[in-house]
Amino acid sequence: MSMFLFNLLLALTWAMATGQFTVPNLVFGFGLGYLLLRSVQRIVGPSPYFAKVPLALRFALLYVWELILANIRLAYDVLVPGAWSRTGAVRMTPIAPHSHPAVSGWRTGPPSNGSVRAPLASPSYITPGVIAIPLDVRTDAEITLLANLITLTPGSVSLDLSADRRTLYVHAMYIDGGDVEAYRRSVKEGLERRVLELLR
Repeated sequence: MSMFLFNLLLALTWAMATGQFTVPNLVFGFGLGYLLLRSVQRIVGPSPYFAKVPLALRFALLYVWELILANIRLAYDVLVPGAWSRTGAVRMTPIAPHSHPAVSGWRTGPPSNGSVRAPLASPSYITPGVIAIPLDVRTDAEITLLANLITLTPGSVSLDLSADRRTLYVHAMYIDGGDVEAYRRSVKEGLERRVLELLR
């Protein structure tokens, strides 16, 4: 039996012993079981499970923080009218196919001279585009988790996976300053790195 299943069994045992099958009590029982298993690690033998649980907790906390920041940014865009112009219109310019082989679609241009911007909005605040992100994740579970996490983050959507499963196409609403490489690095050094740490 894997350590994770054993930990779940201990959590259920705790819930039955206390007579409270509530989520907080099950979580408490899971944590108690984890500490118990960790304390007898020398008896049951070493297991990568004991390192994965703290990684999973840290991953969840960091992702929740990124979700909060992304929601704040998106909410600002929705709630602040006229960030670009008095009419609220955003001037869109096509991204030339030859400007970058990994980007296509449309992006916003700077506002006209007569425009009025909100105090916190920069001239290139909204810069959407489709970005090809080369992948280091390989298994179905790794690719699925990464793609879903990107889609769950407000302002970004996973669109497609290349036939060789080595490139993920993502539509991003906020490519800060039009810097495609910076956005690609943020995905690879952020979400993808954490997915690899968690699943490998």
